[in-house]
Amino acid sequence: MSKVHGAILFDLDGTLVDSYADAEDCWGEWAESVGVGEVFDLSRFYGQKRSDIVRTLLPDLPEQEILDHAERVRLAERARVAKVVALPGAAEVLASLPSDRWGIVTSNDTEVALARLRSAGLPAPEVIVSADDVVHPKPHPEGFLLAARKMGVDPESAVGIDDSPMGIAAARAAGMTTIAVRFRQEDSALQEAHAIADGVGSIVFQTRTGGISLHIPGVQS
Repeated sequence: MSKVHGAILFDLDGTLVDSYADAEDCWGEWAESVGVGEVFDLSRFYGQKRSDIVRTLLPDLPEQEILDHAERVRLAERARVAKVVALPGAAEVLASLPSDRWGIVTSNDTEVALARLRSAGLPAPEVIVSADDVVHPKPHPEGFLLAARKMGVDPESAVGIDDSPMGIAAARAAGMTTIAVRFRQEDSALQEAHAIADGVGSIVFQTRTGGISLHIPGVQS
């Protein structure tokens, strides 16, 4: 991966921040309140839109009620960020990158994403593409393509970094180099990525003329 890339596009949850505890609490309380289980396994749905999760669990609800339930969880997640922390190395990586060379593509909405960045002590990028900005969520490439367009780079020159199979599929479909980071997925679920890293902190980024190069120690370029 000695190639110089025009932009680095990070997923947020599970890639830059660990928001799992707060999110699981919010979803668990909702699930218990609507009678779909006292124990909620968020890992089954990681990377999906809230409305899609609700639709899977309560498929017989009218669409407006699905959206109302999703908004209820969103508001809970926006308010509950006390347990959100930066993942190892994330702060150092972002501080080392030029502000116009990195952005975030998240399946979350902008309000919750910004609240989690603040809680984790991480900067907000100049370009953040969230569920608010797209019609088609991951694994559709729309979010990554929009972020590349906003940053003024060719998608094929960008790198998409994500912890979920759906995120990796989205970045790949956009034509990007893809790096999967280990969070709560088995490596077998991340095989679509061009490379797998232990986390963003294990990736070596270098600013060069025209962009960013990166290297994952122990992974052949």
